[in-house]
Amino acid sequence: MAINTTWKVEIGTVGSPINFTSRVMSMNIRQSVDVNVIGRGVCVITLLNKDGALTPGGGGTYSSTDWFAQGVYVNASTDTGGAATSTDVFDGIVVDFDLQDDGVFSTVTITALDMLTVGGKSPGPSLVSVASVDYSTALQTAISNATYAGVTLYLPLLGGSSFTTIGTQVGGNSTFNIKSDVALSWNSLADVWQSSVVPSGNDVVWATTISTLATSPQYNYAFCPDTNTRGENTRNDFEFDPPASLSGSKLPFDDNAFTQQFNNDTLITQAIIDANYTGSTAVTATNSNVTAYGNRAVQYTDTLLVDSTATTNMATKLVNRYGVSRFNPVSLRLTASMVKTKAADAAESKWRALLGISTAHWQKAKITWTGSGAASQTALCMLKGRNINVTPSDTIVTLEFGNWYDNHGFILDEDELDYGRLG
Repeated sequence: MAINTTWKVEIGTVGSPINFTSRVMSMNIRQSVDVNVIGRGVCVITLLNKDGALTPGGGGTYSSTDWFAQGVYVNASTDTGGAATSTDVFDGIVVDFDLQDDGVFSTVTITALDMLTVGGKSPGPSLVSVASVDYSTALQTAISNATYAGVTLYLPLLGGSSFTTIGTQVGGNSTFNIKSDVALSWNSLADVWQSSVVPSGNDVVWATTISTLATSPQYNYAFCPDTNTRGENTRNDFEFDPPASLSGSKLPFDDNAFTQQFNNDTLITQAIIDANYTGSTAVTATNSNVTAYGNRAVQYTDTLLVDSTATTNMATKLVNRYGVSRFNPVSLRLTASMVKTKAADAAESKWRALLGISTAHWQKAKITWTGSGAASQTALCMLKGRNINVTPSDTIVTLEFGNWYDNHGFILDEDELDYGRLG
């Protein structure tokens, strides 16, 4: 048999979205995640509008649709000849509508953003302190539609009467407290998340699905703080081999689109961390490699770290994890047609997991390749981003990677000797 992939694109309210799949001419989904950065997702869909049904005010079926109050829900289904299994690839909120119409041919291009990007524009609280609370509670309070420090998160209701936000911890450790003893001021909720909460947890946070809760939207997100290591029940280890040597659940990739480079963009030899507990002062940690690579510094000045020990630990962790120059894979490309013709049926679940927004990000990838005039090499990477291009003829997936050893905590009985790390 072979692995088949089909797509479904719906736009509308969360309770009764409309299937627009037959109108899709092309679609591009870009998603990225990283440590201490709020993940971002964007989906751009071009729809056929030759019948004028989508033209605002044109009298067609969707001419009176309030597009900016709608959600976008993208789903992929995979099978090997039997029953198909589906996964959510992108859920977001419409933020742009571009009509192109020359009187003969017409298209509409819709852009949607993830809920954290949209909700982060809500105004930020001014001059408040933050009581000591465990990190998981603090994050989920900050990303919620309950009032946080005098400010409310605003997100579209998508046809419902209210909305909720639910965070799922997919791994890591959140059993530590954060706080601020002094009054802080932020311009937006995104500033709260990005400047203060997320760096305090050394966290990886990204929006996932928009599900239905009694016809109202439930906005979901995932987080993996501190050790940044997925739990065993959420782990999907991917293996990529050249098409000629595939077996089992391994996935193929295109040698022509495989790239490697040094990790200069993420290299840290000095970290300056400041918190807001009573009597706090900035802590600077410096890696010995500063004499070799120069000062490659990061600075976080508005964290909610609870005391000097936590502040020192955070600074030390950053320079220990990211203080070594490494040369490793940074991107590769595979396609649905390649998976269909080259991969074994046993790889179907891995391919589906690679497409899923909840199952793909921040996973380990093992890549094997042979360079020009070189021996076979194998590298371990961390999956940080995806660029998915969908057309009626194929699906092209370009993956972005970071170094595995820099981006996770120690996994018992799994990590390689001298590479697995505790923090």
